[in-house]
Order: sequence, then structure tokens, then C-alpha cells
Amino acid sequence: MSCAHCGKPLPAENGRFCTHCGEPIAPTSQGFSPEVAKEATRRAAGETAQVVRSVLEDPRLRERLPGRSLALLGAGLVVLAVLLSALPFFSGIGVVWSLVMLAGGVLICVRELHAAGRPLPEPAVRAVRSAEHPLFLPAFTVLTFVHAFLSLSVGIVPLLWLLAAIVLGYDQRRALAALGEEEGTPSPEERRLGRWVLAGALVCAAALLLTWGQGGGYFLGGMQPVHVREWTMDGFGREYEDHYEYRYNMWTNYVSAYASSGRGRPLASVAVLILGGLVLLSRSRRSRASLPSWLLPVLAGAVTLWGIAGLASFVGPWLFLVGALLIDVAVVRARSHLT
Repeated sequence: MSCAHCGKPLPAENGRFCTHCGEPIAPTSQGFSPEVAKEATRRAAGETAQVVRSVLEDPRLRERLPGRSLALLGAGLVVLAVLLSALPFFSGIGVVWSLVMLAGGVLICVRELHAAGRPLPEPAVRAVRSAEHPLFLPAFTVLTFVHAFLSLSVGIVPLLWLLAAIVLGYDQRRALAALGEEEGTPSPEERRLGRWVLAGALVCAAALLLTWGQGGGYFLGGMQPVHVREWTMDGFGREYEDHYEYRYNMWTNYVSAYASSGRGRPLASVAVLILGGLVLLSRSRRSRASLPSWLLPVLAGAVTLWGIAGLASFVGPWLFLVGALLIDVAVVRARSHLT
């Protein structure tokens, strides 16, 4: 436990004054307080980052990668996650996004192998040029983060998405930080806008993990063996022959009803991308200056409309709407300072 004034550790025995600075000890400093929680969170984040850094910078790992490329490892994990999700007993991210992430992951793998000096066919070398744009890998990393969040659960495929996001995020940390880099000292209005938009986006992200509706309760249909008896006349009587053949039956393979979260809603990945864009625009003056002034209100309105379209008698959509309204109010109040 630390002193709220000087930050030095307090003695184990109870006292009214700090032994280092002499300031009185507030009652909250002897138990749970926001300062203690903030310090504990900062310490845990720092220790986690140190563990990730030590693993990804381990020479035994880097020397096994062609060109010591972490991007190759991250893209390979994405490709593996997409291919595994094609199997019937694994869940995936949808056909369209699977094709997009598979194509992007393969292009990055080919690009990194080419940069490491590995011989490649000429068509593969030509395809590499489409992945050489400086924003290609950061954009692929952002999409990996989105799908890692949307598929967050217990399982092999979600674990692969999470590992891919960690590896690519660490590899592209400087490029991603440069996107939100601020020029000069932000004004009080800009700081207020950034705080409230970030708070609203976190509320929306938490709401997506909650229940938004009921899924299942329908028949998938499928092929089913059916007993068939055929008969023929031989002049004196009938001869019967029994066999089985497969026929389609629409009343088989019933999917039981289950609670579905907001991450399973249509266009959930687009909503998460918009939330990330709102946080970036609200915290970066340079990004706002390079884009039309109406983009921030339009994105905020799009998130709100998406949340309204999913309203139901569950906590999830209403909590999402609260976060979206926080963003709307912050954008409207700061509108005059953003032009």
C-alpha cells in the first residue's frame, strides 16, 4: 500500500501520518482506493508486457523464423485459425471475412519469405507487390484484433486468434502508435473528447460480450438413411427386397436455443472497427485534420443506429446504447472545437 501524497510504501502498522512525507493518511488509503487500483492495474499491465516482450524477443524463437520476422509468425497463426475454422467442429468468422483474412495472411507470409531471401515463383513475387504498402500490415493487424475480440472464448481457434493479435500487435506497435500520435499539447476540449469517446467505446465493447438475443431453435436438415422395400411379381406372388438409401430430411439436426452475444450480430465487425476509428479520431488532431469534419459525427451516428437496430429485452443492447450515447454527446459538445 502506498501513500497518496508521496507514493512511498506505508508501514504495516496503522498510523495517521505517513512516515516519509508527514502528510495525513486518508481513510481510503488504508483500504481499497482508486489510486491503489490504478497502481495495481499499471503494475499488472507492465508485468504482462514484460512477459510478452521476453517471449517474442527470445533468440530461440526469433532464430527459427525466416528473416526473424514476427509478422510471418502472426500471419501464419491467422492462416491456421482460418483453415481450422473451415472444419465442421470449429466455429469461424464467416465466409467473407475468412477469405479476406486468408488472402491477407498468405500475402504477408509470401512477402516476409521474399524479404528473407527465400526463392519464390514469379507469380508469388508479383503478388507480393500488393502487400508492400506501408499501411497493409497495420490494417491487417487491426482486423486481427477485431476478429480476436469477436471470437474471444475457450477453444483452439479463439486461442490462435488471440496469439496472432498479440504477435502482430507487438510487431506493429510503433506503426499503430504513430496513427494516434498527437502533435503539440491537446486543448482541454480535445482531452475531454478523447476521454469520453474512449469511455463510451469501452462500454460498447463490454456490452458486446453480453446477451443480445436467442439463437438456435431450428432444424438444419440433412441426409438420413431411409428403409425402402421394393417388390416384383413373378406370376405366383410378390418378391420383396429391402435396402436403405439416403434421402434429404428437413426435420433433422435440430439446433437448440442458446443465448447469443452482440458479437454474433450482423456487421458486428464493422461496428467494432468504427468504435476503434472513433477512438483514434478523437485522440489524434492530425487524423481529424486529414479527414472531412463530418466524418466523426457520421461514425458516431452509425454506431448508435446499429445499436438501436439490435434493441431487445436484454441488458446487452441497452448498455451498448448507453455507450453510444456517451460518444454522441461528447462529439456534439466538441463539434465547434473540431472545425
